[in-house]
Amino acid sequence: MPKASAQIFIDALHRLEEQQDLDTIAGLYADGAEVSNPVVPHHHRGLPGARDFWQGYRSTFREIHSEFHNVLDDGKTAMLEWTSSGRANDGREFSYRGVSVLEYGEDGIRAFRAYFDPRYLGTQLTAPQSGYPETVLSDGFSS
Repeated sequence: MPKASAQIFIDALHRLEEQQDLDTIAGLYADGAEVSNPVVPHHHRGLPGARDFWQGYRSTFREIHSEFHNVLDDGKTAMLEWTSSGRANDGREFSYRGVSVLEYGEDGIRAFRAYFDPRYLGTQLTAPQSGYPETVLSDGFSS
């Protein structure tokens, strides 16, 4: 991947969020890549794992957009500080902050790890709200 791989990732994430383009972001990953975050009970591995991870992420939200506040990229590792906000599938607004770490090489992203407080996001997505039926979100949270 070129030195600007953090920006390539950000652009692909925005395409996923805005256009539900799963292929662009999944295509950035190397064979054997690991993908994880605090709400996923196991690491997703390889290209199929990256695709499953990002499909689950996008299907959790009706609308989502991520803003990046700090991006550090040394050509091998990128750290991205972000805020994501939007609407859950039941229409509730949410916003949460975190940091993602990308490790990459010539063959693509080798590891993606996101760090955020899942309790804070879960509270926004699952807090009782009158008029909404109970549903289970794709990441395993109930509402």
